[in-house]
Amino acid sequence: MKNFNVAVTLLLSIASNLMFSQVKPLDAELTNYQYPYEVHFLNFKSQKNDLKMAYMDVRPKISNGKTIMLLHGKNFNGAYWEKTAKDLFG
Repeated sequence: MKNFNVAVTLLLSIASNLMFSQVKPLDAELTNYQYPYEVHFLNFKSQKNDLKMAYMDVRPKISNGKTIMLLHGKNFNGAYWEKTAKDLFG
């Protein structure tokens, strides 16, 4: 039984190392993250700070002249809205 436990531990260790070696680290601006739509940037000044905001401008195939803004927050990024954007804009 002891050999089995050692074998399982070794196998899990190798598997987790292989799995995590495939994960690419992300930088503060998520520059190597693959978003579902093209990302644009807006540079602006707020409270005496130079800021840079990223956004995706998803346009419908046929416009009805109305605009919807989908916002994201601390615990999820803009890619969260991919399915909603596809459903809204075709």
